[in-house]
Amino acid sequence: MTSAEERTRAAMDAITGLVENVAPLTLPPPAPPAMPARLRGRVPSPRRRWGSWLAPVTAAVAVVAIAIALVVVRDVPSGRPTPVASQVLPPTGIPQYYLTFDQPPGDTTKPVGLVLRATLTGKTLFTLQPPRGLSFAGITGAADDRTFVADAHRDPYGVEGSAGRSRTWYLVRVTSTGSGPALTMTKLRISATPVGTMINDIALSPDAAMLAVVSEHLTTKPREQQQLRVYSVATGAVLHTWLSPADKVPPFVGGGGDGGDPNAALAWIGDRSLAFNQGTFAASGVPTLTVLELELSRPDGAILASSRTVAILPPAGETGKPSPYGCRWFWGDVMVTGDGTSYVCGGNGTSSATLPKLYCLKHPTWNVVAFAGFSLTTGKMTRILSGYRTGCAGYNVLGYPVWVNATGSTVIGYMIFGSRNSGMFGVFTHGSFRPLPYPVPGSSYQYMAGSLLNQVAW
Repeated sequence: MTSAEERTRAAMDAITGLVENVAPLTLPPPAPPAMPARLRGRVPSPRRRWGSWLAPVTAAVAVVAIAIALVVVRDVPSGRPTPVASQVLPPTGIPQYYLTFDQPPGDTTKPVGLVLRATLTGKTLFTLQPPRGLSFAGITGAADDRTFVADAHRDPYGVEGSAGRSRTWYLVRVTSTGSGPALTMTKLRISATPVGTMINDIALSPDAAMLAVVSEHLTTKPREQQQLRVYSVATGAVLHTWLSPADKVPPFVGGGGDGGDPNAALAWIGDRSLAFNQGTFAASGVPTLTVLELELSRPDGAILASSRTVAILPPAGETGKPSPYGCRWFWGDVMVTGDGTSYVCGGNGTSSATLPKLYCLKHPTWNVVAFAGFSLTTGKMTRILSGYRTGCAGYNVLGYPVWVNATGSTVIGYMIFGSRNSGMFGVFTHGSFRPLPYPVPGSSYQYMAGSLLNQVAW
């Protein structure tokens, strides 16, 4: 954790207060073991944990640094929030399973396996050990919630220098046994990455037929050309290859760490195209998020030249001053819906949406912290999915999604109101909230962008 993050956390921990009485949300009983299959919405998917929003990188870092300095949070309680909702979410329409690592962050003492867990309960259903001499480093899933691709290299999670290890690729499937679900593993014919190659993102197509991989060579150069390849899962053949400009900041900034390989900076729109985010700065210096689409029918070659802009999203205010609702785009997760019609983001700002109130209620509740949908046809906001009206404001008052269904009506995400104790993780839809168990132990993802997405695949 950086010193800035430590100072931010310390500031947030020091801020406490009181909140007026908020009626609790009555939740339905746990879901039955069997759940109808659903379309994978994270088609994504931030997972995340969270990638291609910097352009240029130095300018974005400055924006974040200024935002940290402008934290404005008032009356944040020290206890966990009591969610309020106008409607109780039925236990359907979300993934039945998720896949994550079996090793907590910071533990580098053993090879990393994969754990299959139930989304609604967090119960561990099966643990898959890695291939002999290897550790799993990245995971991404298809639309059926039963098919995943994982990469593995020789180092346990978090070992320094592991970013450039050679990766091998495996197909992981959920199967049924007499005692319940299990995981099987098959080595894919996709070529192992060369030593010294960093993985910036991986994304499995909804039908599990294609795997998109963004990579670059580890180098001391400030700017390195990135390569986006699309592989056939069945044969391992390279179907497409696109390159980023060699003299510009790469469009994908995930990767480079010693943890899980990112799976959030690139999104599939159905099985026909890919989407990613590109940060831009207006003449006024205000950052905006541009969503680009790269159709598979486009010729191989330059990534940006073959892509087209499908939406430009408004940024959220940073200083606590009332401003129209906008996206907290610097988290970098790509949340294009599977049907290709909309983009879902977490954000805040003024809005006429009717939402329950939560936190900092001694102050004017002009601020809405919510998940919203934006049309990829017009680029304009179409609806507020779910969230809260609050008097809290500032850098750490936000929401970010980690999964969205194919139509953009339901989000699994994280919401925070300025204090780590105010974190809410669960299902947001139609003005309602249903808590879910946190998929990853610890709380670092509450302050460090992307770590959750990089360790979880739905």
